[in-house]
Amino acid sequence: MKRILYIFLSIIFVVKINAQPVKISTEQYIITYKDLAIKEMYRTGVPASITLAQAILESQNGNSRLATEANNHFGIKCKTGWTGKTITADDDAVGECFRAYESVFESYKDHSNFLKENWRYNECFKLERTNYKDWAEGLRKAGYATNPKYNVLITGIIERYNLHQYDIEPMPDDVVPEYETKNNDVPVTYAKEGESIESIAEKNNISSKKIYKYNDLKEGSKIDPGDIIYLKPKRKKSFDEYHIVKEGENMYELSQIYGIKLKYIYKKNKLSYGEEVVPGTKIYLQKRRNDKPEISKKNTEKKDTLKIENKIQKRDTTPVKKNEISESIPENKDFHIVKSGDNLYRISEKYQIFVEDLLEWNNIFSPDELVINQKIYLNKNAAVKAGKYVVSKANSNSAKSKFHIVEKGETAYKICKTYGISTSELVEWNKLKDATNIKEGQKLKISR
Repeated sequence: MKRILYIFLSIIFVVKINAQPVKISTEQYIITYKDLAIKEMYRTGVPASITLAQAILESQNGNSRLATEANNHFGIKCKTGWTGKTITADDDAVGECFRAYESVFESYKDHSNFLKENWRYNECFKLERTNYKDWAEGLRKAGYATNPKYNVLITGIIERYNLHQYDIEPMPDDVVPEYETKNNDVPVTYAKEGESIESIAEKNNISSKKIYKYNDLKEGSKIDPGDIIYLKPKRKKSFDEYHIVKEGENMYELSQIYGIKLKYIYKKNKLSYGEEVVPGTKIYLQKRRNDKPEISKKNTEKKDTLKIENKIQKRDTTPVKKNEISESIPENKDFHIVKSGDNLYRISEKYQIFVEDLLEWNNIFSPDELVINQKIYLNKNAAVKAGKYVVSKANSNSAKSKFHIVEKGETAYKICKTYGISTSELVEWNKLKDATNIKEGQKLKISR
């Protein structure tokens, strides 16, 4: 009897062990998704090493609850403008809203778009794609994560698993399974070297005439490797609410990125066929805007698209109301006067300036120090002229120094810029609670 009971319990134990989900190792994760990261690098410019390292860290190699239940591999929260599926999870606060995706492919694509479309990451895209260290520091400075050592964690993963090798890889042939390849819920493929609309049409058993039409292209138009090619008609609107136009972007490019028919991009934004807008303009992707945006005077390079102006409704000629807010970035100013309800984060977003820079230029020790009618300087030159910003005496011999004595009005960020180190290194080397935890006269270690 005891022997039978022992065998029975052993079977239950083995079954219970086998029922546990198999964890994906880091090496397995890299093999599975490296091609997807490379494809996104060619599409948007985000280094494959950065994408993979962030995914490995944020999703725990694809084993986290967000990854397994919502296909969210980058920990991206809902934020304003997200209208897709969501999932609730505890993070900095209890029960925060995170984005949910139909596939891992959608998560990778949204991550690339998230970085590409947010002004905070603009400086990253000016870097070489092989410069993963500065990319990681840029992510930290932009506030991708609250961990002050985020850049150290990312570069550590890249170097441990040799992920930077993928930053120089060519575009892979087969990037993702066909069933996952959708954009705005429309089936797509990505053009490879040597492919044409005709060859793609033959491969997918669709007439080339339809593919030209689906992609708002004239028959005979050339395509480039990495181009998104839609295999069914694009939609009238996107899951995203809007897009902030960057230098060199055009309406056709946005139409392809977001999977919206070109005529609806024009229609929603009160544009005539062929009109382009100035950088910084908000382009609506769901609802119609109230006023016509500022038109760019210089042409941007674009595909040979179909002329569809006869299908676009005439734009509204109703005069713009005086109290309507401009959709473009505010004009360059030297300072901002604090009003009721203002805080550094709102000022940062309004003028697209990092909070760290505002703190440094204005000798503010905490973001909570603002008072009504206070003058906040928006660039270093203006702050220097006003006597708010003082260049550190340490600049002349910073390369030889191992320690720094904190001067009156100095911030951790200013000290880090002086010595060419990151705030996470300053915090680590001096065992600080955070980067704001410094005071006048304090001796800080500024090198290993």
